[in-house]
Order: sequence, then C-alpha cells, then structure tokens
Amino acid sequence: MNKKATYSLNILVGIFFFIFYITIVNAILNQDILSFPFIILTIYFFISIFTLTPASTELGEKTKDWNAIIASYSMIVAYLISPIWVLIKSFKN
Repeated sequence: MNKKATYSLNILVGIFFFIFYITIVNAILNQDILSFPFIILTIYFFISIFTLTPASTELGEKTKDWNAIIASYSMIVAYLISPIWVLIKSFKN
C-alpha cells in the first residue's frame, strides 16, 4: 500500500475513534465534550487523529508476527498512545 493510501486510511480510522469517543461521552456519560475534564481528552484524541500514521506504522511493523488477537488491537493502542509516541520520537531525534 502506498503512503498516501496508508495516511488516508489512518486518518479515517482516527476520525472513527474520535467519533466513538464523542458518542461515549455525549450519549452514555451525558457530558459535554467541552466541559473541563473532557476538554483535555478531546484535545488529546483530536491530536491522535494526526499522529496515528507514524505510530501505527511502527507499531504495525513490531506486532506483525505476534498472535492475531494481539496484533488486531495494535491500531487501538496506537491511537491511544500516538501523541506520546510522536513526542518521544521527536525528542530522541
């Protein structure tokens, strides 16, 4: 898969996870995503949409030989830790 298609797919997956987060906060928790404790998570998950591509690429390469169940959850883990992952990688370089 070329880089443009991978980037587009990761953006779509990130948007899906972000909409899932908004749905959980609004519908299940009956809270506003712009209220205090949730605004921090909203900003973090919004940043995760754009940092998902480098994190998922590297995490996918590291987990490709693992058990199929563990490897299938790597995208969720990549979405959750991608801002931290990119920040650490940028400080190492």
